[in-house]
Amino acid sequence: MSGPAQKRWQVLSPLLDELLDLDAPGRDARLQALASQDADLADELRALLAKDEALSDQGFLERPVADTLALDTQEAIGEGMTLGPYRLEKVLGQGGMGSVWTAVRADGRFDGRVAVKFLRSGLLSAGGAGRFAREGQILARLAHPHIARLLDAGVAEGQPYLVLEFVDGQPIDVYCREKGLGIEARVRLFLDVLAAVGHAHARLILHRDLKPSNILVTPEGEVKLLDFGIAKLLDDAGEAAASTELTQLAGHAYTPQYAAPEQVQQTEVTTATDVYALGVLLYQLLGGGHPTAADTQTRLDLLKAVVEQVPRRLSEAATQSSDAAIAREARALRGDLDTIVAKALKKLPAERYANAQAMADDLQCWLAQEPISARPDSRWYVLGLFVRRHRLAVAASSLAVVTLLVLTGVSVVQARRAEAAEARAEQRRLQSDELLSYMLGDFSDKLRPIGKLDLLDSIGGRALEHLAAQAPTQPVERLNRAKALTVIGEVRVNRRELESALQPLTAARTLLAGDPPGADLTAAWRKAQGAAAFWVGQVYQLQRNRPAAKAAWEDYRAVSRAWLSAAPEDREALLELSYAQTNLGALALEAGSLSDAAQAFEESVRLKRRGMEQLADDKRDRALSDLAGSLSWLGQVQLWRGELPAALRTFQEALEVLAPLRRAQPGDAPSANREAILNRWLGETLTMLGRSAEAVRAMQVAQARFSELVARDASNRAWASEALITRLMALEAAPVDPAAWREELAALGRQLSELEGAGGSAALVRRLPDRARWARLSLVAATHQGRPAAALQLQQVRERLREAVGQRPEELRLVRALARIDELVLRGAARGTSIDGQRCEWARADLALMVPLVQVDPLVVEMRQAAGACGDLPDQKAVPNSREAAASGV
Repeated sequence: MSGPAQKRWQVLSPLLDELLDLDAPGRDARLQALASQDADLADELRALLAKDEALSDQGFLERPVADTLALDTQEAIGEGMTLGPYRLEKVLGQGGMGSVWTAVRADGRFDGRVAVKFLRSGLLSAGGAGRFAREGQILARLAHPHIARLLDAGVAEGQPYLVLEFVDGQPIDVYCREKGLGIEARVRLFLDVLAAVGHAHARLILHRDLKPSNILVTPEGEVKLLDFGIAKLLDDAGEAAASTELTQLAGHAYTPQYAAPEQVQQTEVTTATDVYALGVLLYQLLGGGHPTAADTQTRLDLLKAVVEQVPRRLSEAATQSSDAAIAREARALRGDLDTIVAKALKKLPAERYANAQAMADDLQCWLAQEPISARPDSRWYVLGLFVRRHRLAVAASSLAVVTLLVLTGVSVVQARRAEAAEARAEQRRLQSDELLSYMLGDFSDKLRPIGKLDLLDSIGGRALEHLAAQAPTQPVERLNRAKALTVIGEVRVNRRELESALQPLTAARTLLAGDPPGADLTAAWRKAQGAAAFWVGQVYQLQRNRPAAKAAWEDYRAVSRAWLSAAPEDREALLELSYAQTNLGALALEAGSLSDAAQAFEESVRLKRRGMEQLADDKRDRALSDLAGSLSWLGQVQLWRGELPAALRTFQEALEVLAPLRRAQPGDAPSANREAILNRWLGETLTMLGRSAEAVRAMQVAQARFSELVARDASNRAWASEALITRLMALEAAPVDPAAWREELAALGRQLSELEGAGGSAALVRRLPDRARWARLSLVAATHQGRPAAALQLQQVRERLREAVGQRPEELRLVRALARIDELVLRGAARGTSIDGQRCEWARADLALMVPLVQVDPLVVEMRQAAGACGDLPDQKAVPNSREAAASGV
């Protein structure tokens, strides 16, 4: 390959790998995005994909070379074939090494079944025969009730085979899930696995491919370990020359999801290698998911995660498990089981359990409620890992940690000494307070932007009693202590420990009550007051206590205004006030108070624009993103108030504000997400203005961005949900024959059901507007025969919406979704179905729920006008059609 061609291939190759990993819609969206940046590059990639597809159509590489070499011999193996005393019955499975059959004794000596494993003859000259023979040698050394036994071995017409104990069972993870086993039962079952692996380790044998499919559980609950095909003998130093090729072949034969870091890096394997795989397996059995593979897509990403990614704590993963038996008992995993699994999953082999028996000993201790040998990673240890990755950023802070420990210890000792040393002890206490406050104050500001604030959780928890023990008298000491308490509260809110978060936050607000004690402390004091008030409001907002949240956030706004009044040129004060306004606006919007929301968002936008004045270019990225966010909120309120031209201008301005950031950082996921949402709002506005072609173009951009995000992380449910909603809205905006939607709507309905099933009852209510949109589209697109079923679906969704609106009348998304259903039926979309005759009854009942919105919300206005022929409606003054007025420029 020539120099220029090689350079071009270096550009094309990673992109081609990425595209080949995507499904068809994701691939098209990614190509469209690439074409907007480099049309020639996109054309070359399309050509390469076409060649790949052509080769696939020709069957290129469909059959492994080994299959071709061994074809005649493999085809000779068949049902009824006799191998010595065994007669083959049926094939159980086939793989790269060969095939496995069930068989019975043909000589009648016993009736039980056996498994017969054949090697492909095409591998006889590639080291496969040696590897196959070694599997037989290894199994011959193992005799354990939880290991499938080797019964016989031989060669038939040049075809090597092994006769193994037949195991009729399920993979261990499937068995646990289907039986609904609890945590203790799963641990006891896993101990049988450890006993089998420990037996092999005691005989210097590594399995090297431990995974659920190689560990079966019989209907009687008996564990059986299978497949020692790539096992390694640890005492074969004298056979090094003979085993070199086998070791090289087996070294690459691991299963990536269960491989240890040393296997991925192709370094020496030990019994600790099997321990890592056992740790992965136990994490899956008790946590319901993989420790590192959940967020990866490609094989390269998966292997990289094995080496680099630190798994989430087992007990945290279990709380989100789809396995109900695990989720119910997630709290039982905290403590020792967290520690045991974390030790097994250490990246360095020397830090894991030495072998399976050591791991089993700790699990037995857990069952007996005795102390375990493993020790949990202290937050200091995790913080140390962080420091090694960011030496320059936290060198001073690391020194502060060490000093803090020393001084705190000295303070305690000195406090117990004679009265003459009391002054020195008090001084050291003050120094300890300052250092602790630094760790929970200024240092937290360094951890927060990179998502590592939880590293301070343990420090904060232990410090809470110390911080609350004595009320400080000096202003600076009060300020530092309050900042530390606020960080403790913030960490707890982020962990959704809401009730326990209020204690430190309330204490912080008490310490900061009143005006700043001096001009030199004004900025720090007001900022700390605002932070504590914000997090208190966040607690109440998450608890759906809107009055309490509003009161806290109004305090946040008040102290920020006071700060800005004292320092009009302080940009930080201005931004804090804008954030307070945004929070209050979002709360007002959630409560259905559109005028209050509009006023708050308009003020937030004004403040952010002012804050961008004279801002250096290298510091504008965050400011641009913040301004686009506030404009997005404002545009949403304007749209819902029927101020369509104003909403159109606002969304367009937000996209213009965001454009420089998107050009500078095209791979930034948060800004891509914001761009997608803004384009969707723009598309909805254009649809309501009757500008369908422009609306479709905006929706297509939104779809492309969401497709890119989902392709990047398919496990992100939020992005998947947004992509689905955008597609439904695009179908509404598209001026095409609705019949063309039917097949796609069915697929979208299934996706929506999966998203609904992934959350609880709150998620079902939250997704009701999306389900209503899907039901409306389904009725419009239904065939004559399908209309009754579609109408019934719509009726069921309406009933659920009415119930939700009755409980949450202030939630405009629910009210507007209900109004859209009624308007559709009132305009005749359900004609000829059972619900058509109920349209006026529906309108009267639903308008009674919407009385406060009849004259302000354009969708409710249109629904009431559509119900005009029904008569006997709630007595409301007629208003113009907001959509028609907006479209005509009135």
